[in-house]
Amino acid sequence: MRLAFVLDPLEKLDPTVDTTVGMMEAAQERGHEVWVAEAHQLAVFDGRAHARLRRLHLAPAGRAGGRFVVPASWFSVEDGGPWQPLDSMDGVFFRTDPPLDQAYLHATYILDFVDHARTAVVNDPRGIRLANEKLFALQFPELVPATVVTADAAAIGRFVDDHGLAVLKPVDGHAGGGVVQLRPDDPNLSSLIEISTAHGRLPVVVQAYLDAVSHGNTRLFVVDGEPIGSVVRFPAGGDFRIGAPAELAGVSDQDRALVARLAPALRSNGLWLVGLDVIDGRLIEINVTSPGAMRKADAALGTHFADGVIARFERCGA
Repeated sequence: MRLAFVLDPLEKLDPTVDTTVGMMEAAQERGHEVWVAEAHQLAVFDGRAHARLRRLHLAPAGRAGGRFVVPASWFSVEDGGPWQPLDSMDGVFFRTDPPLDQAYLHATYILDFVDHARTAVVNDPRGIRLANEKLFALQFPELVPATVVTADAAAIGRFVDDHGLAVLKPVDGHAGGGVVQLRPDDPNLSSLIEISTAHGRLPVVVQAYLDAVSHGNTRLFVVDGEPIGSVVRFPAGGDFRIGAPAELAGVSDQDRALVARLAPALRSNGLWLVGLDVIDGRLIEINVTSPGAMRKADAALGTHFADGVIARFERCGA
C-alpha cells in the first residue's frame, strides 16, 4: 500500500517515543510505501485534496533501556515532485499534534476533499472537529466522573466545595498543559480559577478527583471500535499528572463493555483510532487527534501496538 502521513516536521519528532514514527516504521517493515507531508503542504485543486508528498525511508531502530534507539540520521526523504492527489494513496493518517489552532482546523477542511470511497482518512477530519477530546466523553454521562464545564467562578467554587478535591483542565488542552488540582482550602483557589478561565471568559472542564488514580490511569487503545490492548500509567516525580506507560493492563470485561458503549459513536464519526483514558472504570478522556503512548509502550513493555494498527488497517482499510 501507499500510505500518507500528515504530521509535524520530521526534525521536531522524537523517534524514540513518537507513536507516529512507530506507525510509519511498522508500515515500512510490512512492505508499504510511506509518504509524508506537513499540514501547510495541503491544498485543494479541481475539487480534490492534494499534498506535496515526499517518500520517507526510516533507518532501523533497536531497543535499549526501555527506549528505542535510532541513529542520528534516522530518516531520509525523496522529493515526490509536484502536488499529488491524496486519494491516490491507500490511506491518509492525520497525525499532526494539537493544539487545534487555526492551521490545524484548516487542514481538516482540506482533508474533507479526500474521496473517502477511494482513500481512508484516519481519523476522519469531520469526526475530529465534532469530538473535542475533553468534552466528547460527556455525551456518555453514565461513564464519566462528576463533571462541570463552565467559566463561572462561583459554580466552580461550589463544585470544589461539594467534592473536596477536583481537577481543572482547559477545554482545548493537551499533554497535561494547564491541568491543576483545586482544593477548597487552597488560598490560591480563586487565582487559579481566574487564570484558567481568563477571568470568566473561557469555560474549563472541572472533574471530581478520583483517588483510584494512585493505582494508575489506563490508556486503552481502540481500533475500529474494538479494544486492542491497554497500558497503565502512574503519576511520577511529585506531579499528580500521568507519566509514561509502566505496565500492561490487558483488556478486561469492563473495558470491553465501555468500548461497546462508545463504538457506535466512534464508528459513525469515523474515529477509527482512539485512545481512551480510564481511571477505576470511569472514562476521563477520548483522544481522537493523534493518540499516543503506543511507541513508548512498545519500547518499554515489548508490545507491538503500532504494528497492530497497521496490520488492522491492511485488513479493513478503515
